[in-house]
Amino acid sequence: MKTLIMPENQTMRTSSLQIVTFIVVVLYGTFAFALDPIGPPATNIEQSQFVIGAEFSHSEMDLELKNGMWIEYLDGVFWDTGDAVDLKIKDFEVNRSYVHLGYGIADNCEAFFRLGGSSAEFGDSIWEDSENFDSRSEPAIGIGIKATFYEDDYFQLGGLFQTNWAEYDGKLDASHWAAPDFVEVDTVEVQLALGLTCKLSDSVSVYAGPFAHFVSGELNDTYSEVDSGTGGLLNSKYIWDIEQDSVLGGFFGARAQLSENCFLNIELQHTSSSEAFGLGIAWRF
Repeated sequence: MKTLIMPENQTMRTSSLQIVTFIVVVLYGTFAFALDPIGPPATNIEQSQFVIGAEFSHSEMDLELKNGMWIEYLDGVFWDTGDAVDLKIKDFEVNRSYVHLGYGIADNCEAFFRLGGSSAEFGDSIWEDSENFDSRSEPAIGIGIKATFYEDDYFQLGGLFQTNWAEYDGKLDASHWAAPDFVEVDTVEVQLALGLTCKLSDSVSVYAGPFAHFVSGELNDTYSEVDSGTGGLLNSKYIWDIEQDSVLGGFFGARAQLSENCFLNIELQHTSSSEAFGLGIAWRF
């Protein structure tokens, strides 16, 4: 039977593309790239307008595994059960790609929907035995709303609420294991953000602000092995609740207007236990 190990406690631009390129290089080089993109937290579409776009995000975050239990079946018959120790998954990496559709429900309020795919990986966090988890690409969905609270010629103050749902199924394996574990991770993430957008020129804006990030869900780890005492087939399942390791963070990004109705966003999000890079392009009509 596997044994859990207790963890130790520019200023103005010469062109919009130059600024965009600069930010990409800095963010990519400084951070290991996801939290969903926030974007400018104030809306820039009017009532009854639509916006459609494509988004990508990459994130790394630490997740707490709590309130765990394990249950065993020997040759299909209940054998034993008990509590599992709390753990932390370090650097839970997520890649997400979305199609984004937004609608102006008022001149200062926008609702949006995301649909796409997501994959995840992490390593050496449950059994601390050089194991790695990789999931298939799975469907992911998200919804949200953003509103503008104040606006003048140069500044916008706005807020955002968004949530997403994702499920990751895959194998947890190590080169010296006889057989892999089968792992399922179900997550729900919620973000609340407040931010200021500053217009630097007719085509370039920057935005920043604080946000709160909440994660809930469940992780299941199932594996089989031959019981050394009885010679029977022992099936074991571990179940934990998932929580975020930290809640509060900040975000910073830039928006470039590529044409009258086309916009490119690039942003970074950071908390004490998570980092995310987001990139998106959108058209309003």
